[in-house]
Amino acid sequence: MTLPTLLSQLLPGPVLAPFFYGVLLYGTRYLVMALALYSLARRGRGRPVDAAYPAGDDRAAHLRREIGHAAGTVLVFGLVNAVLFGTGLIQHTQLYFRLDAAPAGWFALSVVLALVLHDALFYALHRLMHTRPLYRRMHLTHHRSVRPTAFAAYSFHPWEALGEALLVVAVLFVLPMHPLALLVFQTVSTLINVYGHCGREFYPPDWHRHPIGRWINTSTLHAHHHATGRDNYGLYFTWWDRWLGSADPARR
Repeated sequence: MTLPTLLSQLLPGPVLAPFFYGVLLYGTRYLVMALALYSLARRGRGRPVDAAYPAGDDRAAHLRREIGHAAGTVLVFGLVNAVLFGTGLIQHTQLYFRLDAAPAGWFALSVVLALVLHDALFYALHRLMHTRPLYRRMHLTHHRSVRPTAFAAYSFHPWEALGEALLVVAVLFVLPMHPLALLVFQTVSTLINVYGHCGREFYPPDWHRHPIGRWINTSTLHAHHHATGRDNYGLYFTWWDRWLGSADPARR
């Protein structure tokens, strides 16, 4: 029995199409971005953010693990998409489908506000997953990539993948957004996530001292997080880490 046949038997008709659409969208976007950043890293573009792989590391096995977990994450994202759109739950969110239904300029502003709100929710979930009761159950899978590659961006335990998906659902219940604005927001989010795991730094060396740069998260900061298992819990910005005392002491 093929996977599509099995899924068609397990999933009711109305949710099957949004499931496959979600898998195709999330999977394609992740693969394109991860392959691009991984290729740049392999060619030595940017600056290294941590030590090279020890001689005993099996890079192929490392990549298989990250990509394998990422495949599971894409399926979870597809299931959440199926529930949202296939059951009618999306009608109870703030998503609107006519561009003229919101004031001019709201489209761009909603993307910015979505990033700010999502960053706050992500920080809270990330700190929570680093507590003892949840770390092994949810987050350890992701942190097996002590020196992550770009493919680690989606390398989650299924419970963490569900938590990450529900953060976006929460944003939709709070912020009015057009589907195209949602697409832009999630594309930017995925790109920053992939960049944060790619192992190379593309910002200037003194970016963390710049008046604006000091508030922007970097691959260097996230590499420190993976190497130590602490500090730098934000996704896009550093303000929650700075305000709540979880920033890397060397770059506060």
